[in-house]
Amino acid sequence: MSEPRRTSTPPIVLLIAALLATTLGWFAVERLGRIAAIDEALGTPSHSWHVIALQCFLLAVVCLVGVALWLLRRRDEAEAGQAGLLAVLEAAPNGVALIDGGCRIVLVNARVEAMFGYHRDELLGRSIEILLPGAGDFLCSRTEPDVPPVLRRDMGAIRGLETKGRRKDGGPLPLAVSLGIVEERDGPIAACILHDLSERLREDARLREAYRALRFANDRLRGVVEGTSDLIAAFDRDRRLILLNGAYKATFERLFGRPIEQGMRLDEVLADSPEDLARLKTRWDRALAGERFQAVSTYPDRDGATTHLELSFSPIRDDAGTLIGASQVIRDVTDRVETDEALRRNAAQLETLAVSREKAYTALQGAYEELKLAESRLVQAEKLSALGQLIAGVAHEINNPLAFVGNDLVVLQRDVAGLVGLVRLYQQAAPTIAAQHPALAAEVAELSERMDLEYALENLEDLTSRARDGLGRIRRIVKDLRDFARLDEGEMDDADLNAGLASTVNIIAGLARDRNVEVELDLATLPKVTCSPGKINQVVLNLLINAVDASRSGAIVTLRTRPEGSDGVVIEVIDEGVGIDPAVRGRIFDPFFTTKPVGKGTGLGLSISYGIVQDHGGRIEVDSTLGQGSRFSIHLPLKPPPRPDPLAAATLQDDR
Repeated sequence: MSEPRRTSTPPIVLLIAALLATTLGWFAVERLGRIAAIDEALGTPSHSWHVIALQCFLLAVVCLVGVALWLLRRRDEAEAGQAGLLAVLEAAPNGVALIDGGCRIVLVNARVEAMFGYHRDELLGRSIEILLPGAGDFLCSRTEPDVPPVLRRDMGAIRGLETKGRRKDGGPLPLAVSLGIVEERDGPIAACILHDLSERLREDARLREAYRALRFANDRLRGVVEGTSDLIAAFDRDRRLILLNGAYKATFERLFGRPIEQGMRLDEVLADSPEDLARLKTRWDRALAGERFQAVSTYPDRDGATTHLELSFSPIRDDAGTLIGASQVIRDVTDRVETDEALRRNAAQLETLAVSREKAYTALQGAYEELKLAESRLVQAEKLSALGQLIAGVAHEINNPLAFVGNDLVVLQRDVAGLVGLVRLYQQAAPTIAAQHPALAAEVAELSERMDLEYALENLEDLTSRARDGLGRIRRIVKDLRDFARLDEGEMDDADLNAGLASTVNIIAGLARDRNVEVELDLATLPKVTCSPGKINQVVLNLLINAVDASRSGAIVTLRTRPEGSDGVVIEVIDEGVGIDPAVRGRIFDPFFTTKPVGKGTGLGLSISYGIVQDHGGRIEVDSTLGQGSRFSIHLPLKPPPRPDPLAAATLQDDR
């Protein structure tokens, strides 16, 4: 808490008090004279001395009160000044100690306590040598070694004397001591100001280390600058050289015929060559304006040769970001430029050669892609052809036994009906047989009981009917196989797509049942389409197999056909499966690309299907949502466009 502010008694107050006392005295004397004059005129005895005595007493009292008040005010002001001085000493950033004539400590501030680790009660009355062991050299003196020291009065004022103090724990404390001596009535008093030098010494050590590091870095930089083959220079804002290496000096003298040294100004060096000076100043002014850039310039040597130099300019800024100069690094790139020119000439020749090769490569690449696609289609076609032949052979082999089994079944069904009627007649004659041949009747009854004759007679006709239905289904399956894998699939024909698609669904029905997937047909009436029916069936089969594989158990796959305008049809395969990831949707028609596990797919199904649809002049569109399913739409024209003649196309390419 700060001390209350005290003010001294103004001199005008004391002056007014003195005037007042003088006025009262004068008034008392004047009145006493008047009373004496009146008494003398009247001839009566005068008692004025009583009045005079009383007035003098009053005057003395007033004066004493005034002096007492003034002394009290002065005492308060002295105490306030002392308290303020102590507060200032306590708040001082340096240690302050007052020392009497016997070199004893009579006052210390809080900073001394913090610096030395003592409490002030431990210091008061003790010799200053407890804090300053070397005080005898400049502050105290002894006449004898065992005699207490006394304060030296002949030393005058001391400022910034560096010495060593001693902390309470015995550790040294670097100090700067400033002191002065004041003569008091009780003897001399020395005011000692102690400044802790620890932080300054640490800072000095840090600066010395930084200076050594800077010198080391500067030496290394000088070694790098002088050791490189590049030309290095730096200018200040006045275009005065502040750094340059030997390579820069040598090249500058070789190009401009003048020596240059550090500290010289560019304007002075090239004063008699205004064109060179203007060209260099233009670049240096850009760098001194804060721009960083590179340029390649050509300089003729004195011997007539051409030198190509790569110039790199950079501004130089201090730690505050203020622009203080610019640097330049120059590299001789004559060999590189000449090499680049030779390479450009060679590149032009190679480019001409590459154009012709690129044309040949493009043609070869196109032929390769066509050959690769044709190969994949040929492999598939060979597989289908072999499959068709196999199916045709199997169907033929199945049809032969089916024919006589069917014929025999018809005869069997006819004869079974006659036999059933004959047995019924024998049952009617059972009493007569039992009467004439009881043993035979018993044997017939036992056999009838064992074979459950009545049940056999009632169900025999149904059994033969179901056998004929099974044979009919076998015939239809064989027919569907023959329709799906037609041997004339390479030929275009006007076909009913719905019939072939129905056969294709019958082929896939077994796989769908195994996966617990239902295949629904939604076939609209379609016009005849000129196509290769076997290939179209193959496309739809591939799409149906993919749809069933992608569907969950209990899902529905829909095969839908619709007319598309007056000159086309559309076939849609819709599933409720997992959908197609948008990241791979653009690659599903690429050859050998598949998302199925290894061994489950070849990656050719959709690629071949895409090629078949394109050969028919149609297109395949895909609409898929992850987690909801996919829709493949095949758009076919009623009449495919005419196919180009490969021989004519090759002849045209050769002519070009």
